Amino acid sequence: MLAALSATLMWDDSVAIRQGVNIEWFRTGTETADGGAIYVWSDTKTGERDIYAQKVDAQGNLVWGQPLIIDQKPDRQEDPVITNTSDGGFIIAWIDFSSDLDGDVYAQKINAQGQLMWPAGGKPVCTLAGFQISLNIEPDNTGGAYIVWEDSRNPSKDIYGQRLDGNGNQMWATSGLPIANGIGNESQNTMWADGQGGMIIGYHYVYVSEENLYAKRFGPDGTMLWAQATVVCDAPGIQSKIRMSPVGNGEFVFTWQDERGGSPDIYAQKINLNGQLLWSDPFSVYNDATATNPTQQLNPRITSTSDNGVVIIWEDKRLDSQNPDLFGQKVSAAGQLMWNAAGVPISVADFAQVSPRMAQDDNGGIFIVWDDARNGNAPNWDIYAQHLSSTGVALWEANGKAICSAPNEQSGCLIKVSNNNVFVNWMDMRNGSVGIYYQALTQSGNLLLAENGVQVFWGLSGDATLDQFIALPQQDKMVVIWQDTRSANIGYQIYFQIVNPDGSVLLEDNGKPVTLHSGNGQLYPDAVVTPTGDICVVWEDRRQNNPKIYAQLLSPTGERLWGDYGMELTESTPLSQISPKVTYNNGSFYIGWSNADLVGASHFYHTYGQKITNNQKQWGPNGVMISVLAQSEMNYECLFSGISGMYYYWTRTDPIDPSLNTVWVKLITENGTAATGWEDAGKKVSDYSGFDTIQIFPQAFETPQGVIVLWQDLRTDFLKNIYGQHISNTGEYLWNSSGVSMVDYNREQEMQAAVTSNSGIVFAWAENMDGTHDIGIQKYSYSGNPLWGALGNFVVQRDSTQNNPTLKRFSNGGMVVAWSDYSSFEPDIQYKYVNDDSSFVGDAWGYVMCNEAKSQYRPIAAPTGNTAFVVWSDGRSSGKTEILGLFAQRVTNECVGINDPTVVPIPAFTLLQNNPNPFNPETSISFVVDNNRANYELSIYNTKGQKVKTLHKGLLDKGYHSLIWNGTDSNNSRVSSGIYFYRLSSDSVSQTKKMVLMK
Repeated sequence: MLAALSATLMWDDSVAIRQGVNIEWFRTGTETADGGAIYVWSDTKTGERDIYAQKVDAQGNLVWGQPLIIDQKPDRQEDPVITNTSDGGFIIAWIDFSSDLDGDVYAQKINAQGQLMWPAGGKPVCTLAGFQISLNIEPDNTGGAYIVWEDSRNPSKDIYGQRLDGNGNQMWATSGLPIANGIGNESQNTMWADGQGGMIIGYHYVYVSEENLYAKRFGPDGTMLWAQATVVCDAPGIQSKIRMSPVGNGEFVFTWQDERGGSPDIYAQKINLNGQLLWSDPFSVYNDATATNPTQQLNPRITSTSDNGVVIIWEDKRLDSQNPDLFGQKVSAAGQLMWNAAGVPISVADFAQVSPRMAQDDNGGIFIVWDDARNGNAPNWDIYAQHLSSTGVALWEANGKAICSAPNEQSGCLIKVSNNNVFVNWMDMRNGSVGIYYQALTQSGNLLLAENGVQVFWGLSGDATLDQFIALPQQDKMVVIWQDTRSANIGYQIYFQIVNPDGSVLLEDNGKPVTLHSGNGQLYPDAVVTPTGDICVVWEDRRQNNPKIYAQLLSPTGERLWGDYGMELTESTPLSQISPKVTYNNGSFYIGWSNADLVGASHFYHTYGQKITNNQKQWGPNGVMISVLAQSEMNYECLFSGISGMYYYWTRTDPIDPSLNTVWVKLITENGTAATGWEDAGKKVSDYSGFDTIQIFPQAFETPQGVIVLWQDLRTDFLKNIYGQHISNTGEYLWNSSGVSMVDYNREQEMQAAVTSNSGIVFAWAENMDGTHDIGIQKYSYSGNPLWGALGNFVVQRDSTQNNPTLKRFSNGGMVVAWSDYSSFEPDIQYKYVNDDSSFVGDAWGYVMCNEAKSQYRPIAAPTGNTAFVVWSDGRSSGKTEILGLFAQRVTNECVGINDPTVVPIPAFTLLQNNPNPFNPETSISFVVDNNRANYELSIYNTKGQKVKTLHKGLLDKGYHSLIWNGTDSNNSRVSSGIYFYRLSSDSVSQTKKMVLMK
């Protein structure tokens, strides 16, 4: 009877170690009839990005309690817009990626009580293939709304639109109506209801070298009401940044940034419901093109006033060519400039004032809010506001009233007026991460809420930097340490978390910093866990002008033991210290790093070390040089790579030809000196020499006889091959003196990972298969003999990339290898079990550990007895940019008595991930059943929960099964691309998984 081992996931789902909320504030808000305001945003607090809203009042209350979920479909929903409807409700539209990887447009209606008025998931506005972006929304007069967007269905960029009625029904063509779809590009739309049930829209048109402005009017039925588009401006040069506001009597004023004179100026024009231009053409709001030194006037904004005029505000560089101020002008309905011909200075404070927003008062004046850098310049942005009278007089403090001057950045401000109160809100980073805050004021400028505003919602921003996280076993727990960007505007920090066997965390959610905030950034952490569970962390710290190495000791429960700011490893401050590593041996911590030493007039890195025992430095105040060189050789750069046991190793660069690198290793004593048999300079791992001596990315592993070093070597063919050397503890080569080519398929090998045992070293790697990678594995005896054939075995071979393997050994001798698998559209984490005799357990392609939406990268395993934690970089929250969290899973390795060590016992009822995924035109769905008397059903569903097709219904034999879905419905018609779900069920159990059908 032989024992077979099988890998099994221990948790129902992967566990978030570091998962941000990542608020995206899109300046979306509106006033309410009962004296409040509604703000809308997207965030990733549940993993994927969803749309939320909150209502506030003038007393600082969050009226709906917890934020209202507007939409929470799979994948991401973002970039919301909102409008008040004619029946007292609110319609919110957004870009939706739940069924289309390019994005669709959906909308939802809510009432003032925070109730969804349309079905969950919203109403489709446009679900046509292609990109839909840059939404705009205005109400109709029946409780519905006009929604327009930029659309890529044609070769050029166009504007399309849709009208939804009060019940969310599409009133125009299913895929939207072409608003502007000429042969050029149309964008930058500005839209208002026309007061007659239709709408007017202005837009920017680009064709070849022309950039002009046009307007159109559409009726409620989608009919264009003018014979052709009205030319708002087609003067020479570039016209852009068009904005519009109604002024009553069926008339509208456009303003824009105009470059007919070379330098941008501000122009305007008035139009009526018939498309006629009503002011002189051209109409200049402010123009200094004829000045000796013309300056830039940029980004105009416009709002109407209660006396049927308009106020136009712009960013102006007449006083400072780098930092714009804000100027404004009022224009009457008759087209007369009402204020000083040069405009009224709204704020000319130090540094920049930008991004103004406005709302009218009841007396012909306006309220203005803007982002202001006067208190220290970027990134110290604050929020300021002003009330201008009808005559342009500032009614609040000169240059603006401070609305929020909290630390760090506040920006993206918005202003609304409701029941005589002024509501201002903004994006706020006072706590390092993004929150949404607001303030309410009386019209005379008195603050109604606490200084610097009230929080609407806050959540962790940033992410965990790819390739800067590690995972280590801590008895039956796991320690995860990473570089965190949550406070990017004031410097990255190193965080850590302790994960319990059941997937719960010991410390606060999303981790604890290893120090209090130290300044300008902490990078490249490394750590070791002692047998008693203490954690020593080292990193590169930028709190001073020159990067230095710091260390921190953490108790098993996370208390800082070396002070709130860590231990500085050296008293001296060289130009630079980088690449720290730490290990633990016989009660002491051994730390290594690269230290920039001044040699003549230049600096060269050399490898240094320090020993810490009982919290005290043992090798002097500045450590000792490990890569000892003669004075004449100090221009050889020795870049530290790592420590294994008491073996330090590094790469040494030839000063004559810096492309030549050799790997060196040195065994040290507890006093920091070379051990018996070892030279002070260390020992080269290979005596190979030649023009192609390029040895990089070394790794070292202590053995019973000494140390094995693996590295990537470019000798002979300049392809990276994995070489190895075994050196005794007295400094003698145990393998060929030039090193051993560990595996050579005449292709490149890289990304090696290894484990040792009593009988040898096992290593996995990524083999370059003509542009894609597969995962190989091999075992060598300590005497230098390959044990799993001359070239080892492949863990997985597919026509796609598999890379970044992690390899760990269980205490019973079995091993688990996990990797990033690109067989789907985006990488997932897969894993496989390897016996110590080189046989594999399970599916040839391995098992899925995590295949959530977006990318999962770079798994790292941490073994604890016969289980192992695996942590990886997870992009499920990604959207416009990649946002990487850290997620983990735990795999067990239990012995089961069977006859064949390579046969997996039939597991319990299991639905596996389809493959490939995403797919087109077909995919394989595999599953395991454990009851041959049960009736099973495997069916496909769309995102609305509607059954698309049944692939099987009835009895099945116990064991493994696989069925093909060819992307058709029950009528054998092709279904549209998007997200689908497949469900395997019996009378007592069911499992469901997600898949994506590509276009």
